[in-house]
Amino acid sequence: MSKGFSTGGIVLAFVLVFLISVIGYAVRGSVLRKGGLSPFTAKEQLEVKLAKGLDKLDEPPPARKTIEERLAELDDLHRRGVISDEELKDARAKVISDG
Repeated sequence: MSKGFSTGGIVLAFVLVFLISVIGYAVRGSVLRKGGLSPFTAKEQLEVKLAKGLDKLDEPPPARKTIEERLAELDDLHRRGVISDEELKDARAKVISDG
């Protein structure tokens, strides 16, 4: 009798590896679909999203409004009755202190 695996043992090992692989791919596909990605093109979809995100880094940040513009907006909100006298006072103090 030879030492090592029998034919039945080799087949069993192959079947187990096959089942584990299939289950792994099924779980991966499920996770990707839940994340809004296609299991077949996930890598490419992520590359596109990354490229779009990097493009945004090249854009200059939006210009910050001047103190005068921010105070004028607060005055407009107060005039239209959106914020109260107390809210206007607090917001103006914050704008002025933040600079």
